[in-house]
Amino acid sequence: MSLDKIVAGLDLTKIKAPSGLTYAQELVRAANLLRDCIQSRINRGSMGSCLSTADIADIKVDGMRLSCTLKVQNAIRPSIFNKWNQSNANVFWLLNDGYTVKKPVWFKNIPNFGYRVAERFVEEGIQEFNSKNDLGIEITVIRPLMYYG
Repeated sequence: MSLDKIVAGLDLTKIKAPSGLTYAQELVRAANLLRDCIQSRINRGSMGSCLSTADIADIKVDGMRLSCTLKVQNAIRPSIFNKWNQSNANVFWLLNDGYTVKKPVWFKNIPNFGYRVAERFVEEGIQEFNSKNDLGIEITVIRPLMYYG
């Protein structure tokens, strides 16, 4: 029997990790840690506790796989500029990435209006998770296709 078949047949709900928890429990713990790390960044930043990872993220454990889908849609935190330029910008991603006005208008250089320092909710949350994660889980961020219009 090949090693792949042996590993595929393992029941992760019964095999214990060095911590004493099963590997399935460890993955659930890792999912909760990831959620908490991203949420702590959201709470600290300009979104201030007004957005919860419970509202925007699906964190799932499936076997030995941990997946996190950030589902921040335009309807949750739409840009106020949408009514003027019909752009599908999303405030969460604009703040995460450090919003800047591209055109030479009068408010281009006004902090928190024409530009913002990048909050990096997602990236810093993942970085904190990686510093605390003992399982070697790799996180990949998949962004919505259109969040800047």
